[in-house]
Amino acid sequence: MQPFSSVKKVHGSKELLDIAFHRASKVNVRFLPGDTPLDKARKREAARVRSASSILNARLKKVVNSFPSLDRVHPFYYELADVLVGVQTLKMYLASLDGATRIIRRIAAEGIRKIRRAQTPREAAKGRIEAYGRISSVVRKLDDRLAFLERARKALSKIPSINPEKPTIVVAGYPNTGKSSFVRAASSAKPEIAEYPFTTKHVILGHFTVNDKRYQIMDTPGILDRPMKDRNPIEKQAIAALKHLAKVVIFIVDPTQSCGFPLENQLNLLREIKELMSGIPVITVINKVDLASPEELKEAKELFSDAMETVAAKGIGVKEAIRKAVEKIEK
Repeated sequence: MQPFSSVKKVHGSKELLDIAFHRASKVNVRFLPGDTPLDKARKREAARVRSASSILNARLKKVVNSFPSLDRVHPFYYELADVLVGVQTLKMYLASLDGATRIIRRIAAEGIRKIRRAQTPREAAKGRIEAYGRISSVVRKLDDRLAFLERARKALSKIPSINPEKPTIVVAGYPNTGKSSFVRAASSAKPEIAEYPFTTKHVILGHFTVNDKRYQIMDTPGILDRPMKDRNPIEKQAIAALKHLAKVVIFIVDPTQSCGFPLENQLNLLREIKELMSGIPVITVINKVDLASPEELKEAKELFSDAMETVAAKGIGVKEAIRKAVEKIEK
């Protein structure tokens, strides 16, 4: 399950204060038959301060607790969270909310003590107003942090829901080489579509089963499909996150060059991906062999000497490539 999917909406300081003070004004207070107007004022104003403090603390704690423990999430998700929002900043801002709850509790306790010492109903009300003012000041100082956390929530919720514990095959190669056709042919059901940070495209996530074990296979449009020199540092880190996920990379080659990229360019991209994914097996597949001329196929085989051959659009050769990938995963 995507670890950030259950993070709750983060309200701004104005909304939090409006909610807390409105609900506190409606709090029920039990009066005794012999209570004087001053007794009633003390009880009422103290109950309002206690209620407002409790509501604000509960709301702030809910924000903190709805974010997962960042040191416990899978490295794939940790890396993407760092790219999107900055993990250290996120930790610091969540900690500041936690710290604010302690300050609010202290202000409320001081306010309640002052209210209990009030000599008139008006003085009791004044004690509550002063406590509200101090509490409001603390919460308003959190406004930028609350706004950041809401932006973080929205950004993190867009990370694709991928089970990092399942063995994953990542499919790479230039656009239009047949990657998505390969994923569809390999999948036992219709692949899922998910967003991925820093690309307007979508990850295509398929699943298949071998010997009762379930595997994931990902097409990565907009990610592993162009040279690293064309990318900024943030994109490179987003790509690096895939290293925590991939058990095998399948690199798709188009020998017909109908994808618009010469074989030499495709070979250079393969070299970059092997370097980036060092330590992870890379299987090269020459696709569209039915459309390639004998000369095109000969050239491709010379450049990619250890490549397998497929016609992904027709499902030909895909099972063999998947079998080889599974063997490398289970080795």
